[in-house]
Amino acid sequence: MTRTMPRRSARVLVLLAASGLALAGCASAAPASTVAADCTPADEGLTTFTAGTLTVGVPENPPYTETDGSGGASGIEIDIIKKLADAECLAVSYVPITYANGIPMITEQKKTDIITGGWYVTPKRAEQVGFTTPTMYDTMGVVSKDGIDTVDELETVGTVGTGTGFSWNEELAPLLGSKLQQYPGTVEMKQDLVAGRIQAALDGYAVAVAAYADTDYKVEPIQADPRVSITQTKPLIAFPVSKDNTALSDALSALIDQYRTDGTLADLLATYKLPADLLVPADVAATSIR
Repeated sequence: MTRTMPRRSARVLVLLAASGLALAGCASAAPASTVAADCTPADEGLTTFTAGTLTVGVPENPPYTETDGSGGASGIEIDIIKKLADAECLAVSYVPITYANGIPMITEQKKTDIITGGWYVTPKRAEQVGFTTPTMYDTMGVVSKDGIDTVDELETVGTVGTGTGFSWNEELAPLLGSKLQQYPGTVEMKQDLVAGRIQAALDGYAVAVAAYADTDYKVEPIQADPRVSITQTKPLIAFPVSKDNTALSDALSALIDQYRTDGTLADLLATYKLPADLLVPADVAATSIR
C-alpha cells in the first residue's frame, strides 16, 4: 500500500472542495503574474489550457503549497513553479484544489495544466496523469519532545498518532497494536500531541517541519528499519500534468533537472529548513515514472 496523498484537516478539505466545485464552472482563474513583452521562452511553441498562462492547482499543504486568499500562493513547490513559468515566459494563475479533485481538474474538467502539493509518483496515479521529473523525496517524520527517530523507540514511548492513509500504518499496526492512534489530518493530531493525549506523532517529514515550527517539539526523519518499508524506500514527489501534453511535461522536466544540477533545488530545501538528502539525485530522477 502506498500513501496516495498528504493528509490535511478534514474541515479544510471540505471547504476547499466547495471552492473547487465553484471553480469547475469557470473558464480559468485570473493570472496572478505578468510576462515582459520581450521575454524569450526556453522552449518555443508550448501549449497550455489558457494561452500564455500556466494554470496551477494549489491545495493547502505547507510547506509544499498554500493559497493566500487573494489569488496568490506560496510554498517550496510554488517557488519552483514560478521559476519554471518565468523560464517559459508564462504568466501564472493559481486555482484552489483538494487532493480529491486535483487529478480530475487535469483529466476530466481540464481546468489546470499542472498541480502542486507534494504528490507521490505511483504506478496507479500514472495511469491517469503524466509526471514531471521528480524534485524531492518524502519520508516519515517523527514528532516528539525527545527527538525520537527509531521504530524501537516508538514501541516504548506510549501512544503514537498517525494520519489516516499513510503507507506505514499497515506495517506499524502489528508492532504498536492499540498504541497506534489514527487521525484525519495534521491539525487534529497536533492538538492531541500538545494536549498530552499522545506521546509521538507521525507525519510526512516536510509537513511536520512546517506544522511544528512554532513549538518546542522535535521533528526527526525516521531511521531505516526493515520492518517499515518507507524507511528504506522513500516516495518520490513530482508535479502531475496532463498525459496528453508531453511537450509541456518534457520542457518543465528539463528545467527541473537543470535546477537539480545547478543547486537551485538544494537551495530551496535549505530555505525551507529541509534536509539536503530529500533532494532526488539525477540518476534516480532519470528512472522515475513519467
